[in-house]
Amino acid sequence: MHLRGIEVVTLTDANTLPEGLKTNRRKGSRDNIVAWTPRLQAAWDAAVQRRANIWEKRGRAVPLNPARRPLIISRNGDALQKSSFDSAWQRFIHNAMEDGAIDIEDRFGLHDLKRRGITDTEGNRHDKQDAAGHRSPAMMDVYDLSLPIVPTSETRK
Repeated sequence: MHLRGIEVVTLTDANTLPEGLKTNRRKGSRDNIVAWTPRLQAAWDAAVQRRANIWEKRGRAVPLNPARRPLIISRNGDALQKSSFDSAWQRFIHNAMEDGAIDIEDRFGLHDLKRRGITDTEGNRHDKQDAAGHRSPAMMDVYDLSLPIVPTSETRK
């Protein structure tokens, strides 16, 4: 999926729709609905289960209003703050390098996940722009790292 870190930590149960996950874009990007895939549904379900386990362990009441049920929470059951999310990401990447899961030269940041999501989105540039929620084609130059395959002068004839 092609969300910024802040867009992930502010997801709540109110973002779920039968057809997919409603995004809450920032920085002038356009909201959209990301269609459910088995992988996205599994990730959502795992986060919901983790939250339920933490809230049960802590004896926390489950808010009735879906907009007050954050998807990503801290170990104490509160909504995870963006700064805590960033710190957790740094620990995650450090541990992945230490464990040999990724090489140091392959290190990547949270914002790279958005680039990867856009680059890996199937379809043409317009399809990718719609998926990313970007209003301007210029922003796609920042996020879409795929290289177009163009015909040679011989094949254009």
